[in-house]
Amino acid sequence: MSLKDDLAYLRSIRVFLALSLCIFALTSAMGYWAAGADPDLASQWRAELDALRWILEQPPLMIMIIIFLKNLLASAMAMLLGLGLGLIPLLVVTSNGFLLGVVAHGAVQQGGLLFLAAGILPHGILELPAVLASIAMGFRLGYLLALTLAREKVDLAGETRIAVRLLWRYITPLLLLAAAIETFITPIAISVVS
Repeated sequence: MSLKDDLAYLRSIRVFLALSLCIFALTSAMGYWAAGADPDLASQWRAELDALRWILEQPPLMIMIIIFLKNLLASAMAMLLGLGLGLIPLLVVTSNGFLLGVVAHGAVQQGGLLFLAAGILPHGILELPAVLASIAMGFRLGYLLALTLAREKVDLAGETRIAVRLLWRYITPLLLLAAAIETFITPIAISVVS
């Protein structure tokens, strides 16, 4: 299939893209608010991130590979396990949104909005759309499974093939580039504004 066909598919799932973005934005705002309202809750969520500190002790290339594989696995799970009526994509988008809100609150408290932007924008501009597109495709597959269970005629297998193709053709390279930026450029951006 061509780029034109791929763009047409993305347009056809725009409702699910909008749903993913809205849930992500809402849960990010909830995480930000909750971190300000309940510091104990915020510290519990930050403890999950602290468990990943070992990654930062690795050589930079290994850090990049770990970040890439973690994001690719989350994206693939959100997409393909959307066949479970969309529950896994919902879990991925809400937990990631809430965690981003908690982290954003801490970053703003530590260094202000510019510090937050430096920590998120360089890699997030590629990573977030890629992950949210995966989540949207997962929601779409869950919706189609629900239609299939209701005995509606849909091409669930064909849609799954399209989703997997888009995962490998676009999302995987975007996540690899985002991981490289997060490893090598984001720390520089943070040091500039710190």
